[in-house]
Amino acid sequence: MRYFRHSLAWVVVGVISTSFMLLSALFSFNQYAVLKQHAFEEARVNLKTILMVAQARFDKEFRQGDLESVEREVMALNLLDDVRLSAVIKSDGVVKYSSSFVVLNQPAASQLPQFDENVFRRVIENRAPVITTNTEHDILFAYYPLVMSFKDVGLRPDTVGGLYVEWSLYRPYLNIRNTVWQNLMFLWGIMALVLATLLVVLKMIVLSPLQALTRKADQVASGQEIEVFHPKGFAELGELASALNRMNRNLMQSLNDVKISEQRWVFALEGAGDGVQDWNLRTGKTYFSSQFKTMMGFSLGSSVSWDDWKNLVMADDWPFVERKIQRHIQGLSDLCRIEYCIRHRNGEARFILMRGKVVDFDADGRAVRFIATHSDITSQRRTEDALRSSEEKYRMLFDMAQEGIWVLDANGYTTLVNDSLADILGYEKEDIVGQSILDFVDPSNRTRLQEAITEGVQTRVVHQDYEFVSRTGRRIHVTIKAAALYDSAGQYAGRIVGVMDITERKRAEERIRQQVLYDELTRLPNRRMLNDQLSQEQARAIRHGHCGALLFIDLDHFKNINDSLGHPIGDGLLIAIAERLRQVIREEDTLARLGGDEFVVLLPELNDDTSKAASMARNVALKVQSALAEAFDVSGHKLNIGCSIGIALYPLDQDTIHDIMKQADAAMYRAKEEGRSAVCIFSKEMHQQIEQNLRLQMLLPGALEEEQFILYFQPQFNERSELIGAEVLLRWEEPTLGFVRPDLFIRAAEESGQIIPLGDWVLRKACQQMAQWRAKGLPDSFDRLAINISARQFSQDDFALKVEAFTKEANISPNDLELEITESMLLHHLDQVVEKMRLLNRMGFYIALDDFGTGYS
Repeated sequence: MRYFRHSLAWVVVGVISTSFMLLSALFSFNQYAVLKQHAFEEARVNLKTILMVAQARFDKEFRQGDLESVEREVMALNLLDDVRLSAVIKSDGVVKYSSSFVVLNQPAASQLPQFDENVFRRVIENRAPVITTNTEHDILFAYYPLVMSFKDVGLRPDTVGGLYVEWSLYRPYLNIRNTVWQNLMFLWGIMALVLATLLVVLKMIVLSPLQALTRKADQVASGQEIEVFHPKGFAELGELASALNRMNRNLMQSLNDVKISEQRWVFALEGAGDGVQDWNLRTGKTYFSSQFKTMMGFSLGSSVSWDDWKNLVMADDWPFVERKIQRHIQGLSDLCRIEYCIRHRNGEARFILMRGKVVDFDADGRAVRFIATHSDITSQRRTEDALRSSEEKYRMLFDMAQEGIWVLDANGYTTLVNDSLADILGYEKEDIVGQSILDFVDPSNRTRLQEAITEGVQTRVVHQDYEFVSRTGRRIHVTIKAAALYDSAGQYAGRIVGVMDITERKRAEERIRQQVLYDELTRLPNRRMLNDQLSQEQARAIRHGHCGALLFIDLDHFKNINDSLGHPIGDGLLIAIAERLRQVIREEDTLARLGGDEFVVLLPELNDDTSKAASMARNVALKVQSALAEAFDVSGHKLNIGCSIGIALYPLDQDTIHDIMKQADAAMYRAKEEGRSAVCIFSKEMHQQIEQNLRLQMLLPGALEEEQFILYFQPQFNERSELIGAEVLLRWEEPTLGFVRPDLFIRAAEESGQIIPLGDWVLRKACQQMAQWRAKGLPDSFDRLAINISARQFSQDDFALKVEAFTKEANISPNDLELEITESMLLHHLDQVVEKMRLLNRMGFYIALDDFGTGYS
């Protein structure tokens, strides 16, 4: 049949078809707009309902600390058809849980392109949900506040976070478009019937072109891409063909978008290093992604089956893996999570984490599709194993440490101790755990330790000494060094305390202190401690305007008792005298022994008036004399002894403590000069004695050059009256002054520094004398020659070498000499004195500690 291009029939058909297409298109567009708006509002309502329920669940699970349920809820949200992404975000904007593993523990603002941080902050501050959309109105963004109040998950208590959900409207919009298109196609079908009727009327005028269009439409409906179609016929048919071409182009574009979306999904999983497994339970076929194949050691082009995967799983692990998967498929678990080990194709053992879920069910509720991701966690497991090994080593060190280790929580209660600490305290470790550290400290130390621990939260480190109480009640001196512990959020979590038992060290220190500061015989303060006390009292007297006094007590004729009855009796008498003097003085007064037969009483704060203070000091001195006047019973010996007392008041002028001591000493010597058993208060007239001392200092150098000094030797006998030795005594006969008292010239020599050459002279002369006696013959019982050594002479660096040289010069043995030193030498530089004593002893010299008296030998 011949067709005419501009026939009336084609015009009529064209007008009818065009009008019908325009009307149907207008109707479809309006229908599409109405349905789209309805779908948008319905989606908002559904999203609010779902998230309100989810919000309640999350709050409940966070309160209960059920983190696995939190994670499942996040994954469950993502399984909803229209949910693109679900995530729980902390208040600092970091993703805590998410359906997308790639964004976990990452800042949401940088990892989620559609995430609005300002809206999120406003939701947290107002604690009110907000739902927004994009400009195309095809995605809803929901921000819901969550109260994250739970323990040990790296979040602070009562922290407000948020639930973030992206809800896609693509599916409902696509359904609307399909519906509209179906309606449109229905209308077009009606139109086709009308045209078919016209075709019957017009026969073949429009039939052939329409048949061609139908064939092309069938190709488009089957998903085939068709070439651009231009049928022969009227313009109306050309328009229809163009519409078909556009529909084909749009359909191909939609299919391509779906393909690209799938590629992104696969890229995201593979970018995270996860392999994908898709198991069709109906057919038994399993799809494994390229990342999965790489993870297992297969080549990318190879075909991998379920059995291939099964053969890689360790034989011991496969029954467990299979059982867990089947339990999940049977609906006995919400999420299938399995850790298993494989033997990689290269022979290496690797640990894999599998997370899977049934995503599709048939009409009867049976699972038909199972999808899982597989992550290689070998490095993580190795790190965990290394950490466990390291923890075991540190635990071993903890248990083997000799120092006690005490781990406390934030409230000071014990969480862990080692064996050494239990041994120190005498408790079992179980008895200490759970107790406060304050329960074991001495009550007098408790407040100080509590303050130190409290302040240590800021200072981080505490290092102090304390006194603890053992289980038996024994006092234990310890030094502790404590460091603060902090959790991952930077919050104070407790303290680790190192405890060292220093009880023996404290006892040794106290023994040394007693030796250094106290007289060994009477246990009274010695010169060093007296000087400290006098310095403090003088400063206090100057500040407050008080007047105090120093009593210098020297026992009369004590040497006679010592020589006649022996040192033990003399020592016993000194102890008895010290005890009696303690009963005479006040509690605030200080009683000290300087050595030999010299005692000192320090009387602080007597009176503001000097004359009254002097009178009070004299009264105390008289009480002392009266107390000592009573007989002493020492080892069956009735002994009577008097004393001479010198008194110096302070503070006067610019006197130093040494001036005060000298003044009291001078007053004591004046009392002796007055007939002993007297009391004398220092006065300005006594300066004459000081002037005399200066004169002696001036005469000493000449006396030494002219050898005005003479050595006397006092024999020493044992209990069998055998001569066992002699003590060297130095005397000075000055041409104009006659014999000068030893106490005067020794003091002058000490103060002027002439004691060193004078002492060398004594040593050399004594060695020469010893050599002469040896040459003439000495009794076999004669053992050694005792020589007193002054502190200043002994402190010389070359003293030991000098003494040795004197003995070699005189050709005598070091064993022939006994070097006597006084306790005053031990008051300063104790270590150096002891070392020098050891050196002299190694050279062969005898060393004796003269703790009785100066003797002025």
